Amino acid sequence: MRLFLAIVYCFMSLAGCTDAQNRTIVATSRENGAVTLDSRTEVRMGRARFACQASSAGRCYYTVFDGAAEVKAFSLAVSEERLVDRLPAGFAQCVTTTAEKVSAGCKPV
Repeated sequence: MRLFLAIVYCFMSLAGCTDAQNRTIVATSRENGAVTLDSRTEVRMGRARFACQASSAGRCYYTVFDGAAEVKAFSLAVSEERLVDRLPAGFAQCVTTTAEKVSAGCKPV
C-alpha cells in the first residue's frame, strides 16, 4: 500500500499537483563580518517550522503577517524551534534581534 501511495504521489508531483505553499524562508544578517541573525522557516503542507539558529541578542523575535495584519508574534531562543499550524497561505514574516513592534514591511513602528 505504501508503494502504491508513493507512486501516486510521484505522478501527482510530476503533474504539478503539490502544495504550492511549500517554501523555505531564510533570514541572515551580518555586521562587521559577524553573524547577528540567522533564522530558517520551512513551510510544508500547511505547517511552518520556525528555527532560530543564531542571534546576537540570544533570541529571534518573529512577527507573522497576513497582508498588513499581524497574525502572531513570538520569540525563540537560539537553537530553539517551533511548529505552527493554521497560518494563512502565503503569510509573510519579519525576524529581528529585538522585541520592537514592526510593520508588515519589517520597519519599526
